[in-house]
Amino acid sequence: MYYFMTQAHSGWQHLASLALVVAVAVYVVNWLRGQMWSPLYRRIGLYAIIVIDIQLLLGLTLWGVGASMGIVGANALRTVEHPFTMLLAIVLLHAGWVWTKRSDETVRLRNGAVTFLVTGLLVLLGLLRIWGIV
Repeated sequence: MYYFMTQAHSGWQHLASLALVVAVAVYVVNWLRGQMWSPLYRRIGLYAIIVIDIQLLLGLTLWGVGASMGIVGANALRTVEHPFTMLLAIVLLHAGWVWTKRSDETVRLRNGAVTFLVTGLLVLLGLLRIWGIV
Protein backbone atom coordinates (compact mmCIF):
# COMPACT_ATOMS: atom_id res chain seq x y z
CA MET A 1 0.00 0.00 0.00
CA TYR A 2 2.78 2.42 0.92
CA TYR A 3 4.65 1.75 -2.35
CA PHE A 4 1.48 2.30 -4.40
CA MET A 5 0.71 5.58 -2.60
CA THR A 6 4.30 6.77 -3.07
CA GLN A 7 4.15 6.08 -6.79
CA ALA A 8 0.72 7.71 -7.15
CA HIS A 9 1.81 10.82 -5.26
CA SER A 10 5.07 11.06 -7.22
CA GLY A 11 3.35 10.53 -10.56
CA TRP A 12 0.49 12.94 -9.90
CA GLN A 13 3.07 15.56 -8.92
CA HIS A 14 3.86 16.03 -12.61
CA LEU A 15 0.21 16.71 -13.46
CA ALA A 16 -0.12 19.13 -10.55
CA SER A 17 3.04 20.98 -11.58
CA LEU A 18 1.86 21.15 -15.18
CA ALA A 19 -1.55 22.46 -14.10
CA LEU A 20 0.12 25.19 -12.03
CA VAL A 21 2.45 26.18 -14.86
CA VAL A 22 -0.43 26.35 -17.35
CA ALA A 23 -2.58 28.39 -14.96
CA VAL A 24 0.25 30.83 -14.21
CA ALA A 25 1.08 31.20 -17.90
CA VAL A 26 -2.53 31.75 -18.98
CA TYR A 27 -3.31 34.22 -16.23
CA VAL A 28 -0.07 36.22 -16.49
CA VAL A 29 -0.02 36.40 -20.30
CA ASN A 30 -3.67 37.43 -20.58
CA TRP A 31 -3.37 39.91 -17.71
CA LEU A 32 -0.36 41.55 -19.36
CA ARG A 33 -2.21 41.66 -22.69
CA GLY A 34 -5.06 43.50 -21.01
CA GLN A 35 -7.64 40.81 -21.74
CA MET A 36 -10.98 40.78 -19.98
CA TRP A 37 -12.14 37.89 -17.79
CA SER A 38 -13.84 35.00 -19.58
CA PRO A 39 -15.33 31.66 -18.47
CA LEU A 40 -12.31 29.90 -20.01
CA TYR A 41 -10.03 31.40 -17.35
CA ARG A 42 -12.40 30.23 -14.62
CA ARG A 43 -12.32 26.68 -16.01
CA ILE A 44 -8.53 26.67 -16.26
CA GLY A 45 -8.28 27.84 -12.65
CA LEU A 46 -10.79 25.25 -11.45
CA TYR A 47 -9.02 22.41 -13.27
CA ALA A 48 -5.72 23.45 -11.72
CA ILE A 49 -7.28 23.58 -8.25
CA ILE A 50 -8.90 20.15 -8.70
CA VAL A 51 -5.62 18.56 -9.81
CA ILE A 52 -3.76 20.16 -6.89
CA ASP A 53 -6.44 19.09 -4.41
CA ILE A 54 -6.13 15.49 -5.62
CA GLN A 55 -2.37 15.75 -5.08
CA LEU A 56 -3.05 16.99 -1.54
CA LEU A 57 -5.36 14.04 -0.84
CA LEU A 58 -2.76 11.60 -2.17
CA GLY A 59 -0.10 13.24 -0.01
CA LEU A 60 -2.22 13.18 3.14
CA THR A 61 -3.10 9.53 2.51
CA LEU A 62 0.58 8.72 1.98
CA TRP A 63 1.43 10.59 5.18
CA GLY A 64 -1.18 8.62 7.14
CA VAL A 65 -0.21 5.25 5.65
CA GLY A 66 3.48 5.93 6.25
CA ALA A 67 2.86 7.03 9.83
CA SER A 68 0.79 3.94 10.60
CA MET A 69 3.58 1.74 9.25
CA GLY A 70 6.27 3.60 11.21
CA ILE A 71 8.08 4.60 8.03
CA VAL A 72 7.95 8.38 8.16
CA GLY A 73 8.64 9.07 11.84
CA ALA A 74 12.39 9.63 11.70
CA ASN A 75 12.49 12.20 8.90
CA ALA A 76 11.29 15.63 10.06
CA LEU A 77 11.39 17.04 6.53
CA ARG A 78 8.87 14.50 5.26
CA THR A 79 6.86 14.35 8.48
CA VAL A 80 6.44 18.04 9.26
CA GLU A 81 8.03 20.54 6.89
CA HIS A 82 6.84 19.25 3.50
CA PRO A 83 3.21 18.63 4.57
CA PHE A 84 3.08 22.02 6.31
CA THR A 85 4.46 23.84 3.26
CA MET A 86 2.02 22.11 0.93
CA LEU A 87 -0.96 22.71 3.24
CA LEU A 88 -0.01 26.38 3.42
CA ALA A 89 0.18 26.51 -0.39
CA ILE A 90 -3.27 24.89 -0.71
CA VAL A 91 -4.84 27.22 1.86
CA LEU A 92 -3.38 30.25 0.06
CA LEU A 93 -4.57 28.83 -3.27
CA HIS A 94 -8.16 28.48 -2.07
CA ALA A 95 -8.16 31.86 -0.31
CA GLY A 96 -6.69 33.47 -3.42
CA TRP A 97 -9.27 31.79 -5.61
CA VAL A 98 -12.08 33.21 -3.47
CA TRP A 99 -10.36 36.62 -3.69
CA THR A 100 -10.15 36.24 -7.48
CA LYS A 101 -13.79 35.23 -7.88
CA ARG A 102 -15.07 38.08 -5.70
CA SER A 103 -12.97 40.78 -7.33
CA ASP A 104 -14.05 43.07 -10.11
CA GLU A 105 -13.76 41.67 -13.65
CA THR A 106 -11.09 44.22 -14.51
CA VAL A 107 -8.62 42.80 -11.94
CA ARG A 108 -9.56 39.11 -11.85
CA LEU A 109 -6.74 38.05 -14.16
CA ARG A 110 -4.21 39.95 -12.05
CA ASN A 111 -5.53 38.44 -8.82
CA GLY A 112 -5.56 34.96 -10.36
CA ALA A 113 -2.01 35.42 -11.64
CA VAL A 114 -0.80 36.47 -8.18
CA THR A 115 -2.67 33.58 -6.55
CA PHE A 116 -1.29 30.88 -8.84
CA LEU A 117 2.20 32.40 -8.87
CA VAL A 118 2.47 32.48 -5.06
CA THR A 119 1.08 28.95 -4.85
CA GLY A 120 3.50 27.77 -7.52
CA LEU A 121 6.46 29.28 -5.69
CA LEU A 122 5.46 27.62 -2.42
CA VAL A 123 5.00 24.26 -4.14
CA LEU A 124 8.36 24.66 -5.88
CA LEU A 125 10.01 25.44 -2.56
CA GLY A 126 8.46 22.31 -1.03
CA LEU A 127 9.59 20.17 -3.95
CA LEU A 128 13.13 21.56 -3.90
CA ARG A 129 13.36 20.80 -0.18
CA ILE A 130 12.22 17.20 -0.75
CA TRP A 131 14.69 16.77 -3.60
CA GLY A 132 17.48 18.15 -1.38
CA ILE A 133 18.29 21.11 -3.63
CA VAL A 134 17.46 23.86 -1.11
